[in-house]
Amino acid sequence: MSREEISQPKKYYTIVDGTFRTQVPEDHPDAVRRDWKSADGKSSGTKYERIIRALYGYITEISFADTQFGMQIYIKLDKNTDGEEPTVALNVTSREAEDLMKKLPNIDLALEVQLRPYAFDGTEGDEVRGMSVMQPDEFGDFKKKVVGFFRDFDAKKNINGFPNPDGDTDSYSKDDWKIYFLLCRKFLIHYTTENVIPLIKRTSTPKPATPPVAHDMDGSDPDAIDRAFDEHMGPMPATP
Repeated sequence: MSREEISQPKKYYTIVDGTFRTQVPEDHPDAVRRDWKSADGKSSGTKYERIIRALYGYITEISFADTQFGMQIYIKLDKNTDGEEPTVALNVTSREAEDLMKKLPNIDLALEVQLRPYAFDGTEGDEVRGMSVMQPDEFGDFKKKVVGFFRDFDAKKNINGFPNPDGDTDSYSKDDWKIYFLLCRKFLIHYTTENVIPLIKRTSTPKPATPPVAHDMDGSDPDAIDRAFDEHMGPMPATP
């Protein structure tokens, strides 16, 4: 019997100023205008986006792709009420992608996740960014915090094979730190590819009683900043 193969519609989400964004038409009732300019200043434009506070769903696929904008990591969730597959697209050089990759091995893939980016000024005036990951507790509330897999925060040391900087870091130059950060990024990509992605392929994802939806920016969570700051504390100083 002849038949068609229909591509599954996807909705892509990026991160801007600590929130998820997805493009919408200019006349969309929730559209927010954003004027952008490339880092090199050679191109610019205007986008209209919805601002999304958090995404909920089962992780059904993780992949990497080398694009004209650099290496990207894509995290696909199961279908929403519109039949779309929400897909978070992050550049692997971003702090949000790094933070998420550190937590991926500790995610229970049989349960839904709440993904929520954050950005705020730290106690020393530096910008703190990352990705909060929560899963449901025994009551079904998203209060179970997923922490990093590669850091023992009590002992203040890296674990599970995460690279440590060589030599005396007090004498490190900017180039030395860049090399170290690059090694850490390569380690996270390799670990995700070899250890996390195969688990997703073998996991039979149960269907939720209520399909996952995107949550808007309405309202606030008074504990979000404290959670984000606690989760972000890592082994490395801010990029020089």
